[in-house]
Amino acid sequence: MNRILEGFVLAVCCVVFMVACTDPTLVGEELLEGDKVQPGFTDTVSVTAYVSPVDSFRTYNSSLASQLEKYFVGDFIDPVFGNTKASTVIQARMQRNPTFFTLNPPNFPSDAIVDSVVLVLPYDSDNFYGDLNQIYSIEVSELAEGFAREDNYYSNSPIPAIAGSLASHSFRPSPNDSTETINYAFSAADTVSFSHVRIPLPTSLGEQIVNLDSTFFQSDSAFLSFLPGLVISPITQNQGFVSFNLAPILNENRGGIYVYYRGQSNDILNQYQFGFNEFAGRYVNFETEFSGSVAEPFLGEGKGDSLLFLQGCLGTEARIQFPHITDLKGLIVNEAILEIALVDFPGALTDIYDPVGQLILSREMDGEVFLIDDFILTPTELIPFSFGGDLEDGPNGEAGLYSMNISTHLQRMIDGDEVNELILSVFRRGDNPTRSIIAGGDHPTFPIKLNITFTKP
Repeated sequence: MNRILEGFVLAVCCVVFMVACTDPTLVGEELLEGDKVQPGFTDTVSVTAYVSPVDSFRTYNSSLASQLEKYFVGDFIDPVFGNTKASTVIQARMQRNPTFFTLNPPNFPSDAIVDSVVLVLPYDSDNFYGDLNQIYSIEVSELAEGFAREDNYYSNSPIPAIAGSLASHSFRPSPNDSTETINYAFSAADTVSFSHVRIPLPTSLGEQIVNLDSTFFQSDSAFLSFLPGLVISPITQNQGFVSFNLAPILNENRGGIYVYYRGQSNDILNQYQFGFNEFAGRYVNFETEFSGSVAEPFLGEGKGDSLLFLQGCLGTEARIQFPHITDLKGLIVNEAILEIALVDFPGALTDIYDPVGQLILSREMDGEVFLIDDFILTPTELIPFSFGGDLEDGPNGEAGLYSMNISTHLQRMIDGDEVNELILSVFRRGDNPTRSIIAGGDHPTFPIKLNITFTKP
């Protein structure tokens, strides 16, 4: 019993000692009085902003991870932002072994008869933009000279010289409907179904291909000397963009030029696909015209800070400045949230033209633009929760809101280690033609706000 009693007394003493040690009011309070930090909050930091057209951006890199996922074609007339024209330039290459990537060249019989030649363009059902209830017309042209897939290409990279038009095609887009076709690549014909548009090309092109000397099929470069590439460009002006999925991984290598043929000695139809595979170069050329648009008077520094017109692709970006941010020097930033409101702008037709779903922030240094650390150091799956930037419903039925965590970068601005300007733009702009009209720093109702929770030593 004595040992039990002694153990109980010892346990009670330990608990009392631990409580006493963890309560700063019990031990050494007089020593901490001068070292207490002062927490604080402010949302009155001065913010100014303006919008400028995007000069150019990269639309192709030989690394698959750096390439676009969506390829737009269209002459898009936006009721607010003006005109954007997009044409896609792409190479068709020979098939390769999926394991060893060695060439699988065609083996056309000497008596081959071409049945038809078809350009297959898989739709990207998620990224069509605008009014699809229209007839869209596009033209397919043959390049007179090629381009190097090892190089970088940009939104303003010129389209190589064109040898001539191969075909034109008019259609009403149906990106959510699958189209059945017959696959003749194997010993038995098989019905396949996927969302795509089929554009007949001249049979004469197929006849030239099947009659090529075998040396043209010994390497990609040899074949590209015969057919350097294609340009897919718009003929009609529409209130939207057609979007094609020409990324090889995402479209399962279904896009390309299909040559359907048979031998004279039998009636079995065969096919060979010159595809848009991993080794094919591809880029989008954009042209933008803001002249005469609703947005034009708001573009440029000093043109007004009440509204910001933000658009993806070769559209616009905003420069956000914090002119007095170094006045906060000495503060330790615990959290900094930049809030920007979506504006219900008359004539924006948001029921047809979706607003931007995700915004990002970058900084410019020595003429180059880099994403801020608050974004790039966040795991992809956590971006909506940690960095933010996605469009959320506003409180109490108010306009939508973009909120972005810039705590790390703001601390560097306060300390004078970064310039006091951020670049606000559309995430993956090359894949994203969406646009938003948002409130600027001088908006009368929902001005840009920077909420800072800090500690003052």
